[in-house]
Amino acid sequence: MGKVRSFAAKLAHATSQEGKDFCPKCNTEIRIAKLIRRKSNSTKWSPKYEFVKICKCNEKDVMAGKI
Repeated sequence: MGKVRSFAAKLAHATSQEGKDFCPKCNTEIRIAKLIRRKSNSTKWSPKYEFVKICKCNEKDVMAGKI
């Protein structure tokens, strides 16, 4: 069985900043998202997988497909 954690322990773990990356411009946590795009050199649709770091600075551009 797993150990029982209190709400305070869960909250402390969720709010800890250890091991998290922060954007130097906007000072928010950087999240990593997986983008699936079409490979441009082929005639048929085949996926191209990319991992992109997203923060508040570039979130709108990534979600709009500009990046």
